[in-house]
Amino acid sequence: MRLFAIGDLHLPSDRAKDMDVFGWTGHPAPLAAAWDAEVGADDLVLVVGDISWATRPTEVAADLAWIDARPGRKVLLKGNHDFWWPDSQKKLRELFAPYPSIRGFLHNGSAWQEGPYVIAGVRGWTAPEAPPLPGAEGGEMGMEKFRPDLVERDTERLKRSVEAARRIADKDPNAIRVACMHFPPVYAGPRETTFSPVIESYHPAVCVYGHLHGPGIAAGFTGEHGGVRYALASCDAAGFKPMRLL
Repeated sequence: MRLFAIGDLHLPSDRAKDMDVFGWTGHPAPLAAAWDAEVGADDLVLVVGDISWATRPTEVAADLAWIDARPGRKVLLKGNHDFWWPDSQKKLRELFAPYPSIRGFLHNGSAWQEGPYVIAGVRGWTAPEAPPLPGAEGGEMGMEKFRPDLVERDTERLKRSVEAARRIADKDPNAIRVACMHFPPVYAGPRETTFSPVIESYHPAVCVYGHLHGPGIAAGFTGEHGGVRYALASCDAAGFKPMRLL
């Protein structure tokens, strides 16, 4: 089972919102073609947030069906634009039930095991260490403003997710530890955030994140830090195809 990741699908939802204004011509057709060519039925794909432009669960069915139609097993993580994402694990299980290839999700401090991969993760938020981003002052794809309450809350959720994942991994000698976020846990420099020590305490083989687009891609750190390999897999950063991680 190979591990892939892709973030920021920004699928159109029932609102029929396209990505042409951002230069993503014909999206998501090029992504579908690359996904279908690259990923096998037994592979795992982490979808690391900003999945759909839907604003409520009733608007997201076509996008979830689109994901379900792609090869591979999928584990989903919420992004800052995923307003459709329900507020409980029970509601999430009910929403995803018609789509069997969506095997699981990370929500408010949970963890997930799929095959050998034991996954910890949380959405996160813009940290105070984030550099100014070109074009971030306005527009839907800009960086969210720093909010200490959300950073503190999601740091605590990440700690719970890591502890839950560690309990699973400690019982499985073949476990491969993986971490994911939507927002960057480390910025270029590298600039650590409150999230990065929590991730590095888990000792994952890789940590993947998304959120950054266009000229903002350079603000994200990729490479090794604290013994962890960080990868940025937002759709445009990944070249509109799932990124092979392991």
